[in-house]
Amino acid sequence: MSRLPVWRLPASRTVLGLPWQVVAIAAVAVGVLLLLSPLYGWHRDELYFVAAGRHPAFGYVDQPALTPLLSAGAVALLGTSPTAVRILPALAFGAIVLLAALAARDLGGSRRAQVLAALVTAVSGLLAAGHLGVTATYDLLAWALVLWLVVRLLGGADPRTWLLVGLVAGIALENKHIILFLGAGLATGILLARRWDIVRSPWAWSAIGIAILVWLPNLAWQVANGFPQLEMAASIAEDASGEREMILVELLLFAGLLLFPVALAGGWWLLRSPAARPWRALGWASLVMLLLVFLVGGKSYYVAGAIPLLIGAGAVPLDGWLSRGRQGLRAGVFATAVAASGLATAVLFLPIVPAAQLGATPIPELYAESAEQVGWPELVAAVEEVVTTLSPEERAGVVIVTENYGVAGALELLGTDLPGVYSGHNGYWDWGPPPDDAGVGVFVGWRGTGEFSWLFADCSIRALFDNGMDLDNQEQGGAIYVCGPPRESWSQAWPEMRHLD
Repeated sequence: MSRLPVWRLPASRTVLGLPWQVVAIAAVAVGVLLLLSPLYGWHRDELYFVAAGRHPAFGYVDQPALTPLLSAGAVALLGTSPTAVRILPALAFGAIVLLAALAARDLGGSRRAQVLAALVTAVSGLLAAGHLGVTATYDLLAWALVLWLVVRLLGGADPRTWLLVGLVAGIALENKHIILFLGAGLATGILLARRWDIVRSPWAWSAIGIAILVWLPNLAWQVANGFPQLEMAASIAEDASGEREMILVELLLFAGLLLFPVALAGGWWLLRSPAARPWRALGWASLVMLLLVFLVGGKSYYVAGAIPLLIGAGAVPLDGWLSRGRQGLRAGVFATAVAASGLATAVLFLPIVPAAQLGATPIPELYAESAEQVGWPELVAAVEEVVTTLSPEERAGVVIVTENYGVAGALELLGTDLPGVYSGHNGYWDWGPPPDDAGVGVFVGWRGTGEFSWLFADCSIRALFDNGMDLDNQEQGGAIYVCGPPRESWSQAWPEMRHLD
């Protein structure tokens, strides 16, 4: 009797049509994310999304409505805590792990290939999205789901499945518009692969109609408001124009510090392997999407949603590589890469290093979002202290104006007995100016008075914010000014205070 090759999984029970080991890996990933969710604190975007969701709309200047509504709903149901808005992202990441394994299965991968796909995805840089309640998290899930469905369709599944593709894409468009990159990539890939059966399918064309129909509320809002997201996209592209050379590097890190060769092998397998001929369009689509991001000056995460598919595809040749000569050595190399990548990913992207020690490490420089989760209670306390120093007359007509939406969201969610909070940043500007009878403004977060001193006869610094941890982030060292009285009404000045980024 021949001995089972190293790492060859014997037959065992399945869960959700996958080896139980895959489901276990996804469950562990979700559990770790939930366990760590209360550490550090809110991210600035999470604070903003909760505030935005409390101003329900079919759209905002910087994103559609889905993530704000989910975030505000989570806080309303579960209370004001980071964990409340991070439960769904953790579950979303678990689903992404499962979808990578499903892609491997439907690309012809063995049971072991499915487990390998789940394992590599679980320790990839995509883990960062599972920790934060931001638009990118749900976008990654939508991409992974659409691509898995397309894998099935290209492999001969019931063409009516295209209707589900359209539904998922439409919901994704209510969260973030960058799934349009996926649509453009798939359309081009199908043409390059000469899949005329897909081009002729009425079900595939129906998917486009369904996606537009589901997207219609936000699309109508964009039309009614002059397509503000085009202005927002131009601002982002300008900020990212010097970062094109980092797109590929960042994508490789998203795919795994030492495990990115799996995703690269997946792309190569889709494009070159005879066994992958039915799915050749997906290989071309990945290249087209990457090219589009370079051309428009986008950010790397715009196409990171393709990584679970590429890992799933890469698990097929990885399985073969592990089965060839010197299996023990190959298994040891792979296990070491998994352990090292998993540890590095967790330390870099998750709140493992104590916040008080974070500033002494290179982590904030490598992953700036880590520092943006620290210091919010201290900032709120500093503003509250300044407000208490105002005279009764000043307090009677005081408002708070912040430089960015993160500060505004923190003061609204975490503050106690504070006056009204306003900001000219992104969606906050649309929620209106302070009342014209407000005679005193507490300005928070600016490094100088150049952007607002013209409005007031007098401004003075009352405090410089220090998070007490020697941790540099957007708020550290920012000033808290008290200004007044205004030279003109707030409603007249408000158009000059708008800024997008």
